Parts: sequence; structure tokens; C-alpha cells
Amino acid sequence: MDKISEINGVQLYNSFIAGAQKIFENQTLLNNINFYPVPDADTGTNLASTMHSIVNTVRPQENVKDTALALADAALMGARGNSGIIFAQFLYGFSKDIKDQPHMTIADFAEYTRIGSECAYYALANPKEGTMISVIRDWAKYIFENQESTDDFSTLFISAMSAAMESLKQTAKFIPAKAKTMVDAGAKGFVVFVEGMCENQYK
Repeated sequence: MDKISEINGVQLYNSFIAGAQKIFENQTLLNNINFYPVPDADTGTNLASTMHSIVNTVRPQENVKDTALALADAALMGARGNSGIIFAQFLYGFSKDIKDQPHMTIADFAEYTRIGSECAYYALANPKEGTMISVIRDWAKYIFENQESTDDFSTLFISAMSAAMESLKQTAKFIPAKAKTMVDAGAKGFVVFVEGMCENQYK
């Protein structure tokens, strides 16, 4: 497979749709492990609803800024629950400073992802560690710190997946034993989303 050093708006859209599809496939699983911090068993439903807003609303453009803004707007409009709001705020932060450009480099993606993770964290009045925000931050940090290790998006994403998985494991430290789950549902949801993006390989 050829190296992918830049992505356009259509490739960005396709990667997000692949992540959304992975959320749909795992909606029931995410609901079943949703016991922390509130045992309301709706994380999968909330994330899927947010993703449906993206899938049903966004039409990809070649210009990467136009597509990123459309993804963020759709997520913000359709966000449900804490997990949906966190994800939507991540997309808002990711998209808000993108230059009006047809393509995005790895360095661009790393910077916008870092901004997105900060927006997701500070959007919450009382952010809790060991949740989705922790995994987003650790994943974004890995990408930012390793952006110069490769000139291929697919290679970077596959290696960053390991960082997301390790961060997900760490969420277990914050969950009370009585919660009956091994990892945080929202954090798992973001990892599932990233898995879909990795499988897409920026086609």
C-alpha cells in the first residue's frame, strides 16, 4: 500500500464514517459495560446517536477544512449524553483552527488533534479521569509526540492505537469494584471509534 502523507476532506470523512460504523456495531456492548461514573447503560446509544447525526448530515468536500467543520457541526447538533458531548467538543476543537486548505499533513493532524483533546477536557465543568477524556488526551498526546516518526498516516494510526488501548486499560483503576466492569464505557467507545479509523486506512 502506498504511503499516505496527506489526506483530503473526502479521506477524512471516510475515516470518520468507518469509526462511526464501528460504534454502531458495538453499541450494545458499550451499553452493557456502562456502570461508571453513572450506571445508566446508555453510552452506546448516546455515541451511536451522535454518530448517526454525522452520517445522516455530512456530505464530504475535497477541502479538508470544510469537511472537518461539517463533521463538528453535525456532532454538536446531535450530541447526546456526556460521551456524545465530549466527542463533539473534541471535533469542535479539532476543526476550529484548520486552515482553508485542500489537504492536511501529519503535522497538521497532530496539532489539531492536540487542540481537540484540550477542548474536550475543558468543556466539562467537572472532568473525570479514567473516562473518555483520558483516552482522547493520551491518544492525541501520542500522535503529537510521534508525528515525526513516520510520513505515513496509516503507520502512525496503527501505532497510536496501542497508546489508546493502554490508556483504556488504565481506566480500570478509577472504577469502583461494585461497578461490575473492567473499563470505562465512554473510553471504550473512543477506542472502538479509532479502531474503525485504523481499519479504514484513509481510503
